[in-house]
Amino acid sequence: MKRTLAAIIIALFISLMFAPHTGRGLVEFANYAHGPFFIMPHRVDGKQLVLQTLILGVLFVVIANTPWKKKGE
Repeated sequence: MKRTLAAIIIALFISLMFAPHTGRGLVEFANYAHGPFFIMPHRVDGKQLVLQTLILGVLFVVIANTPWKKKGE
């Protein structure tokens, strides 16, 4: 449970650091400029941010809960 919660929190922070903006940003991908949420919060595309956060959250939870095999087993 702790790993799952930690994965969700990390995914949330990463998603907010690359929030989709309309206008200029740090990185441009899929017709959105991505940059930190706190720079221009009024220009953030909310639907795209929610979708991005959900996808990252699921991806991080799957990675965190994957039972990795060790070499000795």
